[in-house]
Amino acid sequence: MPKLTRTGYEIGSSEAGAIIMGATAFQTRHEVLEAHKLAKAGVETLEQPYKWAFERGNHLEPAIAGMVESRINRMCEKPCEMWEPTEPFQKPRAAASIDRILKLADPITLVNGDGEEVTMSGTGVCEIKSDRYHHGRPKPEWTYQVLHQMYCADINWGIIGCFDQDFKLHLYPVERSTHRIDMMKDKYAEFWDLVDNDGEYPPDRDPDDVIAVCWPEGWDTNADIPGMANGYVEKSAEVALARARVREVEREREDIKNELVDKMYDAGIKVVDVNGYRIKSEFVRKPKKKMVETEDYTETLKFSVKELNNE
Repeated sequence: MPKLTRTGYEIGSSEAGAIIMGATAFQTRHEVLEAHKLAKAGVETLEQPYKWAFERGNHLEPAIAGMVESRINRMCEKPCEMWEPTEPFQKPRAAASIDRILKLADPITLVNGDGEEVTMSGTGVCEIKSDRYHHGRPKPEWTYQVLHQMYCADINWGIIGCFDQDFKLHLYPVERSTHRIDMMKDKYAEFWDLVDNDGEYPPDRDPDDVIAVCWPEGWDTNADIPGMANGYVEKSAEVALARARVREVEREREDIKNELVDKMYDAGIKVVDVNGYRIKSEFVRKPKKKMVETEDYTETLKFSVKELNNE
């Protein structure tokens, strides 16, 4: 979908995730803020570095949209209507370029990323994604992107159609959430205050500095996140004990290996067969390889557990 929104005047749906969460795999809220300030001031910015992910997505979008339409039609008695909007959907200082609009002839039920069934009917938005590193659930920034589109278009549901690295098509439903949209509007108000008054976001804190979780008002805690987190910590303690034993065994194995390598070398032996296994030991020459940094980024999960000292 071509960009139909105006940087410096409207927040686009692809910027929602960075503004709300602080950062995505492609941009941070600081970068979005700087881009809007420069655009509002009339400063021309350099052309953005070429990113294959964007080009890939543009080429694949029509094909994936066709697959989404075909999949949904097989779920309905009558075919759905799907079209690509040519104008942005607008709210004050927010706008959305929507990949596709869907009009269902019959209600359909899909399972969201949390395994819950969601039934949809009538008109919704459809966001098209191609993802090389998909893990079977929609990324949080995708959900905020679709919520932004629903907010701008006054629509109550959306579908994320994701084509993954295994050539599988995933359909993830997104329901309109008043709580999340209100939070989004608060974040947008903060963003425009910084743009209008030449302000800055505070420096992002290192995740290791965070020592507590504060539940936002109205947050749905049915998922029992604290209980799940406690279970993870308990299992982590068990893993630590197991790893300590593994390290001990690995040290013993490495000592035996080093002695075996020396004995085989002294005896001029390269192969030993024992108990159905073949061990080979020889010194060979291999070309050196050097890691080269690129300007491209890829998304990876950063998840850590750190024991807090009660001082």
